[in-house]
Amino acid sequence: MELHCYKRIGIRSLFLIALVLFTLTGLKTRFSLAEEYSGTFYVAVNGNDDNPGSAELPFASLERARDAIRSERLLGKTGVFCVQLAPGKYVRTEPFELSDADSHTRYIGVEGETILSAGREISGWEVVTAEQKKDFPNADGEIWRAELPIVDGVPLFFEQMFVNEERAVRSRFPNEGFLRPDSVWEEFSMDASTRRSDKKSTPQEIRAKQGDLDELHLEEIPAAELRFSQFVIHHHWDTTRRILLGYDKASNTLKAQGSPMKSWNPWRNTSMYYLENLRSSFDVPGEWFYAGAEGCVYYRPKPGEKLETASFIVPISGVNRMVIVAGTPTSSLEESKSTKDIRFEKIKFAHTDAPRRDYMMKASELDVSITGDLTKPGPSQFEPAQSAAFTTAVITVDNSERVVLQDCEIAHIGEYGLWFQNCRDCAAINTNFIDLGAGAVRIGGGALDLRNKIENCVMTQGGRFFASATGVWIGQNTEEIAILHNDINDFYYTGVSVGWVWGYQGGHAFCNRIEFNKIWKIGQGQMSDMGGVYTLGTSTGTRVCNNVIFDVSSYAYGGWGLYPDEGSEGILFENNLVYDTTDGSFHQHYGKDNIVRNNILARSNINPANAGKEPHQLAITRVEEHLSCTFESNIIYWKEGVALGYNADNAKAIYSKNLWFNAGGEATFSGKSHDEWVKETGKDSDGMVADPLFVDPDANDFRLKPGSPAEKIGFVPFDYSQAGVVE
Repeated sequence: MELHCYKRIGIRSLFLIALVLFTLTGLKTRFSLAEEYSGTFYVAVNGNDDNPGSAELPFASLERARDAIRSERLLGKTGVFCVQLAPGKYVRTEPFELSDADSHTRYIGVEGETILSAGREISGWEVVTAEQKKDFPNADGEIWRAELPIVDGVPLFFEQMFVNEERAVRSRFPNEGFLRPDSVWEEFSMDASTRRSDKKSTPQEIRAKQGDLDELHLEEIPAAELRFSQFVIHHHWDTTRRILLGYDKASNTLKAQGSPMKSWNPWRNTSMYYLENLRSSFDVPGEWFYAGAEGCVYYRPKPGEKLETASFIVPISGVNRMVIVAGTPTSSLEESKSTKDIRFEKIKFAHTDAPRRDYMMKASELDVSITGDLTKPGPSQFEPAQSAAFTTAVITVDNSERVVLQDCEIAHIGEYGLWFQNCRDCAAINTNFIDLGAGAVRIGGGALDLRNKIENCVMTQGGRFFASATGVWIGQNTEEIAILHNDINDFYYTGVSVGWVWGYQGGHAFCNRIEFNKIWKIGQGQMSDMGGVYTLGTSTGTRVCNNVIFDVSSYAYGGWGLYPDEGSEGILFENNLVYDTTDGSFHQHYGKDNIVRNNILARSNINPANAGKEPHQLAITRVEEHLSCTFESNIIYWKEGVALGYNADNAKAIYSKNLWFNAGGEATFSGKSHDEWVKETGKDSDGMVADPLFVDPDANDFRLKPGSPAEKIGFVPFDYSQAGVVE
């Protein structure tokens, strides 16, 4: 069965046909052409908004340049206008807002030199005295200290700090890895049948294992200092952040309060946690400690860092968005957007906040002595959310078309980098997303997103504040979204997530393309139940093809390479190379009419958390009456474990023309040889067990040698070196 792109009857119109040429030529070509501008205004850090905005006498602010263009248009001028930003750091204390009046505009900086920063410098650092150092018995070596500036009558608060343009570690225990609870408890729990609770908040506890916390001397920390400390607990695909309310030494218990745990994914004794911002854990170079009760911040310098030259930047409180492009909502899905044709080029966006959410803090019902005034910044709690769904992005684009980021960088931020919602034909091209509090890109979640594209981008060091975030999130009501030729690596949860409806509920994420991406270093043993590419719901016509996915690892289960989750339907997985996963290269929870074809699935390895359980290479969890998937012409290669996991043997699935090989011993299928399995089930009767003759699989060279038996199963070799960023 072949998949065809779903067409919405009565929604597409002649408007879409008129855009075909635009789609075929591509945004990259379109915007690489030289343009003539109807007018150009200049902005410089040392400019003045009373200037005329010329190259010789530039404006100081983006807002002044934007307003000058609006004035020109009111005078009847048409065409494309340009704003040239000189090198320098432009400090943003609020978002730069664009609307319908700002279409056909270019904002162009100098690559690597034009920076929009939502950060402020912390200055006045000094080396602590020997007497002051006695307050840090676990800290060897030099310690630096700075007074916190007073903002709105209180000391400046922050939970992120960037030292010499690198994210510094808030004092952490343990320094590496996690602790596991002996047990967890809450007084009022959610009703599993209704997924509701009678209480907005409940006392909660983690009982630590004997000896785990002894060296911290938590019982000695005064309440005024402890209120700035938190624990963060990782539970499968979620994380929960709690202010540390107290510690009972007799029972070895950490105390907190917040919304009841989600019944479908509560904390467990197999969950993992760590503690932040404790004086007693301020013990290694590169860490910092926020001493709110003292009104100061401390830092332990790394080798080579000098007090005279080091820079310390913290986010300006509450500024988690830097650019807002907001068009007027249209009355119908096919109607052209009124905000269009805006481009940002060669600009770096940096240093944004991850502020606490008022609604979450109020739901926790914590005393004001703990939270401080909720109208001002203060210590945060965050409830669990898959993909950190409640967060926003540095650049948000809504109800717009042809808004493009090209050759930009988004770095050292608190939440996501970019979000297209209710948009069409928007793109990020050749843009780097680095050091992300959450993920890189979000697309969708509104009425309809159509033909948006993320191409040739680098996305790395994600989930640094919200570990459950994804590299790329494609939500509900999306069509023909293209995620092409990107490098996506160093995330703690999923690389690319597509769809946002659980089960067969009429989801709408059609004809999306996840192609030619290189996705690796995902999970890193910090989360569970995730994949290199993760899908949800009806996704007819979606293609997950020509990707290279490797080094996917979980802390419990589910470090899969390709993971169609609940209700995934109508997806083609083809020409993917997947290797070095934990729990399987491919796993379908449950779904319908998916095709898995011409892939190389190699080396699903033992998950250390599942000691004694053999790894499997591919799996299907739920047995359903309809056809779950067709699995054909794949090469499956492994060294340990078995071929099939969960209910892959019993599910209604077609297995045909697959080549299987266990380089570490006999290939077994539910305890049987391939011949016995075929005879008993009738599956894969035209498949075979044989060495595929890879060039050097131990060195990850999965090219086929001449004479490979893969030709006999109809396998078509593909050039997996084409995945990832194209130089």
